[in-house]
Amino acid sequence: MITDAASVLVERRGAIALVTLNRPGRRNGVTTEMCERLYQVLHALASEDARVLVLRGAGDDFSVGADLGARREPALADIAVLPSFAQISHVYHAATMLHTMPQVTIAAIDGGCAGASMGWAAACDFRFASERARFSTAFLKVGVSGDMGLAWCLLRLLGAARARELLFFPEKITASQALQLGLVTRLFGADALHESVLALAEELAARNPTALRMMKANLVSAEQLGLPEYIEIESARHLHGMASSSFGKEHASLMSADKPPATGEAHS
Repeated sequence: MITDAASVLVERRGAIALVTLNRPGRRNGVTTEMCERLYQVLHALASEDARVLVLRGAGDDFSVGADLGARREPALADIAVLPSFAQISHVYHAATMLHTMPQVTIAAIDGGCAGASMGWAAACDFRFASERARFSTAFLKVGVSGDMGLAWCLLRLLGAARARELLFFPEKITASQALQLGLVTRLFGADALHESVLALAEELAARNPTALRMMKANLVSAEQLGLPEYIEIESARHLHGMASSSFGKEHASLMSADKPPATGEAHS
């Protein structure tokens, strides 16, 4: 089922939720309305039974960042007026949702990925890209400091020196450069990107759902806690998972699959 939410589309394929930024005529340029819709979609999905979420863009781009031309278009006048921080502060937490929600989140990046949308991609658990993908933090070029958690994420993904390089010198980087930096972890041909990412999402979605969610929770906890506190939470989750009936069945199945075949003749 596909749900049309204006600039954001949502499709469920079993345990996978596909979330598509849907303004291809503007290269999926970000507007206030898109930010609001994305936040609403993520907030709703976080409480659903989806195991994996894939964030992608319609057409040939993930998203080129803020649609700076939107404020000059009469048709977009209703979303072009700059709202106050109090009115829209919650939408900046779309990045928080992507990073902390129970689902494993994947950004499937084709074409341009810049500014706010780069923040969304960086907040995901995985970033897989096409070979034609291009990245830019972009903010300083248009005279702003940045949003959508991009600096926070880049510091943790790339380290302080690399993060500063990308933010203060916002030139475009290629997909191969992004792979070398560790910003993305897999590259695919443009024609194969979405099919390949869906296959990886299906592989993850086939895992034990409790273990999948607890592993995601472990990673979030590890960013927030010192090692002693983290060990307490990690071990409790681990033991809880081992006590479940599904663990016993999966362990027995794995042991059976790994057992070497019997050889020789039977003797009476």
